[in-house]
Amino acid sequence: MKNILRRTCKIFVTLLFTVILFAQDKQPQTMAILYFENNCLLDREKMQPLSKGLADMMYSEMVKIKGLKLVERNRIKSIIDEMNLQETGILEESSTQKIGKLLGAKVMMFGAFTKSDDDEIRIDVRIVRTETGETLNAEEATGELSQFVTLLRSIAKNVAENLKVKLTSEEEDYLETELEGNFDGYIAFAEAIALEDDSRYKEKSGNAAKAKDGYQKSLKLYQEALSKSPNYLPAKEKVQQLKTIISKLK
Repeated sequence: MKNILRRTCKIFVTLLFTVILFAQDKQPQTMAILYFENNCLLDREKMQPLSKGLADMMYSEMVKIKGLKLVERNRIKSIIDEMNLQETGILEESSTQKIGKLLGAKVMMFGAFTKSDDDEIRIDVRIVRTETGETLNAEEATGELSQFVTLLRSIAKNVAENLKVKLTSEEEDYLETELEGNFDGYIAFAEAIALEDDSRYKEKSGNAAKAKDGYQKSLKLYQEALSKSPNYLPAKEKVQQLKTIISKLK
């Protein structure tokens, strides 16, 4: 009788362990998208806003993938600010792993971008396991500046597939949809992101007047981005968000 009970208990524990592992496998992988490094020799100053902006724009594309759980960008910025890291220092291995652990991210994305003299942009990304620092995947995409968002979608799709994330047909269709836009509009969007972040900091610090002024300048940049790239939905969403924020400030 005792042997039967022992065998029953072992079977039960084994089944329970299997169910737990299965449930864990079904949980979305948590990913943090860190800032990108500006490796441009040409138009370096003009391209600098993309260091932070590209991470936000990549977030906007990858957040559509249900099999991934992305860390909110504001949380990432808070950790980076607390660690007093410069944008160029984030890529150090010890820093990225520490950021990932503080954010509770299983994997992290970071990379670099460069612009050629024939108006093409190259984007390189690495996906790293937070716990070990192991590189799980490396992607590269090169194309015309007008195809900037299309490149981001291509990278997002490849990263998801390499992480064994099963995409729905709707997700695949979205990530395979090409989008042309005015690159200056994307730069304006990236500039607006940095200005919005700075304004949010001023608002939290109790400086409502300066925050409102910054939000208004950021709104104009988002509106410029939308006018130059009308099909870029994140710009449209940002315009609505900023209008709401500004209306609530005294």
